[in-house]
Amino acid sequence: MKTLASVLRTAITRPLTAMWCRAFAATALGLLLAACSTINHPTLRVERAVTLADSLAVASNASFDAYARRPDAKVKDPAAFEEMRNHLRTLYAGVTVSHSFLGRDNQFVDCIPMEQQPGLRNPRLGPLTLQRDPPKPSMDRSPDGSAEQGGSKAPSIAKREFADATLKPGVRDQFNAEMFCPAATIPMRRVTLDEMVRFATLRAFLSKSPFGGKSDLDRRPDRLGQQNPADTDHYYARGVHFVDNFGGDSWLNVWSPVVEKGHMSLSQIWVVGDASPKQTVEAGWQVYPDKWSSDKAALFIFYTTDNYDDGCYNLDCSGFVQLANNVYLGSGFDHYSTRDGEQRGFNLQYKRGPDGTWWLFYKGPGDYIVVGYYPHSLFGDGFLASKSNKIAWGGEDTGSPSACEMGSGSLPTGGFGRAAYQDTIFYIDTGTVSQWADLTTQEIPSDCYKADISNFSSTRGRTHLYFGGPKCK
Repeated sequence: MKTLASVLRTAITRPLTAMWCRAFAATALGLLLAACSTINHPTLRVERAVTLADSLAVASNASFDAYARRPDAKVKDPAAFEEMRNHLRTLYAGVTVSHSFLGRDNQFVDCIPMEQQPGLRNPRLGPLTLQRDPPKPSMDRSPDGSAEQGGSKAPSIAKREFADATLKPGVRDQFNAEMFCPAATIPMRRVTLDEMVRFATLRAFLSKSPFGGKSDLDRRPDRLGQQNPADTDHYYARGVHFVDNFGGDSWLNVWSPVVEKGHMSLSQIWVVGDASPKQTVEAGWQVYPDKWSSDKAALFIFYTTDNYDDGCYNLDCSGFVQLANNVYLGSGFDHYSTRDGEQRGFNLQYKRGPDGTWWLFYKGPGDYIVVGYYPHSLFGDGFLASKSNKIAWGGEDTGSPSACEMGSGSLPTGGFGRAAYQDTIFYIDTGTVSQWADLTTQEIPSDCYKADISNFSSTRGRTHLYFGGPKCK
């Protein structure tokens, strides 16, 4: 195996040519990056600023043998490794970076021109036109504040504090680069070969779960005892509402549950076209060390148009189109909830526009921010091309439940300040009117992670749920 010292010795004795100098530079940089990035995550230590061009040059000159020897590598074989490298080439084809910075949790973020983002270069749909006409976000049905009367178990709206994921001008990283993107660009969390090789294949890297399978169990009210055998590695504690809808909203209380590498735990909203093929747009927070190189919760989105056999997280493939220049997907938050302490969170909303586009809104300390959208054409003639017929809120883990906490790691009986929750839960009906969700409990396995739902009623001013649990089994 080459070392940096051996490369330097060769440089002294070998005649210099332009081609050899380029190869030497890429090899030396690769070895230096490897020295900084092979530290067991989470969380990575970064010792120098690395440009996107440098990162791609390292990937271009990388060998399967070198990466396969890494302690956290799971890449299956040379063919899988080459598929990952080709994906990086396609993802960043024609992309020019105006500015880069080190984001939260030590991940590089690149400011790329809005028109060059992957979501507008869809290999199946061809070049797409950027849309800039989002609908207004929907509000809950209690503008007078009556939702504060949520019942005896309801989380306190007055005690909510924000978990902020937004970028702010003037803030600088450890290399003195401003952590903000100029107008007409978007912040894109850098996809690297270092992270990709933690997965067996490209499809595993892009999939919702490292264990594969079909996420979002098919459990309609008339089949509550039925479990899809393909979902044996997915565990849920959530509330589900089968209703025609144009999206929904909730306040997500943010924690960072303990999750072993190779697993993930999340809190999210599912907007589902429950048909064949199943289609979803999803968003929330997630602890996924292999994916985000951190043991802290990160903001994420996910989609599938073909029963979880396609799709990806964030901007990791061509799907989502981003407009916001002050939010990057995959970002951590400035604060997290603490047991018997501050309860931090934020709002997320998906809303279908008049043209069939599914828009994502994020709300931290200020107004709703238009993050971006999934184009109508992405869903073809599938169910989400017209509407959703199922919507859910709550938690999901994958792998062994003995490897993951869900939510805060406490059961719902812990209540406010100890148990994770989602609050002010409403859906948007097909007339674009906000309606309180009427949730049905889904707990899998039933003896582990739990959900405690309080639906809107004459004595409860809004719908909310507590969910989660400790490691079990």
